[in-house]
Amino acid sequence: MKATTLSGHNNPIYTCITHPGLPLFYTAGNDKGVVEWDLEHKVHRRVFKNVQRTVYALEIIPALNLLYAGCNDGNLLAFDLESTETKALHHLGSAIFDLKYIPLKEELICATDKGDIFILSVTDNQIVHQFSSGAEKVRSVAIHEKLNLLATASNDQQVRLYNLDDFTLIQQFKANDYGVGSICFSPDGTQLITGGRDAHLNIYNVFDCSLINRFAAHLFAIYHIEFHPHLPFFATASRDKSVKIWRAEDASLYKMLSIDKAREGHILSVNDVAWSADGKHLISVGDDKMVKIWDFEAI
Repeated sequence: MKATTLSGHNNPIYTCITHPGLPLFYTAGNDKGVVEWDLEHKVHRRVFKNVQRTVYALEIIPALNLLYAGCNDGNLLAFDLESTETKALHHLGSAIFDLKYIPLKEELICATDKGDIFILSVTDNQIVHQFSSGAEKVRSVAIHEKLNLLATASNDQQVRLYNLDDFTLIQQFKANDYGVGSICFSPDGTQLITGGRDAHLNIYNVFDCSLINRFAAHLFAIYHIEFHPHLPFFATASRDKSVKIWRAEDASLYKMLSIDKAREGHILSVNDVAWSADGKHLISVGDDKMVKIWDFEAI
C-alpha cells in the first residue's frame, strides 16, 4: 500500500477522524490545536485554535456542522466547521478519552479518566445524564444504534454493555489483561472486538458475550480498532509502531503496515487510525508527529 506522509504537528498526535461527507480529515494531540487536512490533495488546510491542553478525542456532527474535541484537562470544546470558532465549552472534571455521537438521540457520549460517562444533548448543549462505568479510566466506547447498545472499555479490564435508551447496564465481563484500550462493533452487529494492553484482540459474540477468538495481534498495546466502511476488513493501531489490516471473516492478517514489512510506516507508537468515507484511504497518526495516508484497494 502506497503511503503519503504529511508533517504539520510539532508534538505527538493522539487522534484522527475523517469527515463523513467531505474529503477532509482532522488530527489533534499535544499541539494545543486541531488541524484540518485536505484528503483529496493531501495537504494542510487550517488550524482550529483556542485549545489550551492536549486533545485525546475528536467527533464530528455533520448535521450541526460541529467538531467536538475532548481534552486532558476535562474540557469539551465544540468548533464551528465553517468558521473554526469555538461554539461551546463544558468542563467534565477529568480527561476525556473518547467521544461518540448517537444520531437518533442527538446525544454525544463522553468517556473520561475517572470512569464517568457524560451524555450531552447537542441540540440543547446540556449534560442530560451521567453515570459511572467502573472506577478506572474508560479509554474507548462504541455504539450500535440498530442493536441499541453502548459498549465501554476500561482500564479495570472490564467491558460493559448498556441500553442506549436509558443507559442501564445489561452485561459486564472481563476482557483484556492489564486493561482494555479499544472496543468496536462489527458493522453487522454480530461481533464485538476488543484490543488491550496485553496486545491481544478478543472477538466476542454480541448476543451472548461468548469469546469467539483471542490471539496476539501485536507486540505491544493496541490503541484503536476501526472497521472499513464498506468492505470486510478492520484496521488496528499499536504501540509496536505498526498498523495492521485484518480480514473480518476470519481475523486473518491481510496487511502489515510498518517500516519492517512495508518499508514505510511510523517510527514510534501508532495512536489512532481512521478510514475515509469512501474506504479508499486509511489515515494513521502517532508519537512520531507524522500523519500517514495509506491508499487502500482490496485485492
